[in-house]
Amino acid sequence: MDNTLKSTRKYNWVLWGIITFLFFGNLINFSGKNIIGLSAELIMNDLGLNASQWGLVGSAYYWLFPIAGIIGAALSDRFGTKKVLSILILSWGIIQFGALAINGFSALILYRVLLGIFQGPFGPVAMSHINKWFPAEKRGVASSLFTLGATAGGLVLAPIIIGLTTFGWKVAFAVFGGISVIWVLLFIFTTKESPSSTEQNVATKKAAENSIQKKSGKEVVMAIFSPTSLFTLFLAFSSFIFVVWTAIWMPNYLTKVIGLTSSQMGISVSLIGISSAAIIFLVSMISDKVLAKTQNWRLSRVLVTGVAAAIGSLLLISVVFIQNPIWTVIAFGLAYGLTGANFAIGPQIMMRLVPERSGLMASILMSFQNVGGMIAPVATGFIIGLSKENIIQGYNNSVLLVSGAILLCSILFLLFVKPDVKKIA
Repeated sequence: MDNTLKSTRKYNWVLWGIITFLFFGNLINFSGKNIIGLSAELIMNDLGLNASQWGLVGSAYYWLFPIAGIIGAALSDRFGTKKVLSILILSWGIIQFGALAINGFSALILYRVLLGIFQGPFGPVAMSHINKWFPAEKRGVASSLFTLGATAGGLVLAPIIIGLTTFGWKVAFAVFGGISVIWVLLFIFTTKESPSSTEQNVATKKAAENSIQKKSGKEVVMAIFSPTSLFTLFLAFSSFIFVVWTAIWMPNYLTKVIGLTSSQMGISVSLIGISSAAIIFLVSMISDKVLAKTQNWRLSRVLVTGVAAAIGSLLLISVVFIQNPIWTVIAFGLAYGLTGANFAIGPQIMMRLVPERSGLMASILMSFQNVGGMIAPVATGFIIGLSKENIIQGYNNSVLLVSGAILLCSILFLLFVKPDVKKIA
């Protein structure tokens, strides 16, 4: 009994170490991405770019991102998640150093495409790593902690990133390149690929999870095209459009539409990040607790996440009609957290469908959602361009488009996603 208790405690410390690494990996990932949005005006002026070109800069990151995500996750299923994570982050760290050589629009596009290729697989591979180490009833919280790294890097650290850009936006990219290399070295020498047999028993707790039967290719395809999979994908897709809008356009929205100064904008983005991070964690914790109590995936994963996303979309719509700086910050924070919770829960639903191909299933979701990243920046630039002199209306139209998409997909998600159905589980 004592040995079991000691093993459990030791394993819990190992789990905290793993999720800490993945949290900071995601923080580094999104901090580097967020430099683009926070330096938008600076980069556009420096390179002489217009709104349409800036939309292409935002979109370029996602051109090969989905394909790279699927390939990288498939390789991680074969060669191991730790190895692939290390290669990915080392590669994007080197690429970020290359930002120092950017001297025009074409070079910036190339930089963004290359960064997207090596950052594309990170999310699904990390989720697969979590799935390997954590028992089902802890994966929601674990995934939310991983997701919070994105919120921290994308939003909370905004004032620090803005401070770095005072030395030049190229320098800011290079700094995060150096941090990426340090992360890789620590990750390689202080973690291992997968749990030992003893740890695995502690992790799974259920013999059923240790006896997964292989599925045929036909069964995998059927799972991917099931209503549960498809509407989970669509909710992730619509929610990710908001994430990309936030990274590329929200800083400009806060300054040009709401009228904040640059310093006020940085603080506001940080506050939005802090509040949304707390909400993502809270929704994921509620989902995990409901699952532990009921063992009902539809109730714990679908109802909790879908209702949260629907409420978040309505809060986002309210920004257009209540254009008050304080309410805008509150509404963005609530909306980002409530819609973002599905990034922690959605992969769990997908991986439940084909557990032995967890990397592939997570990558399909993340690759599909990132198609939104391809479309959203260009579409937003086009919508703002249509407004011509009335730039405020253009930005507001883009908010309505994003929020409407999330609301529709959250309703479909609530209606059709049923992960408890045995024939696909």
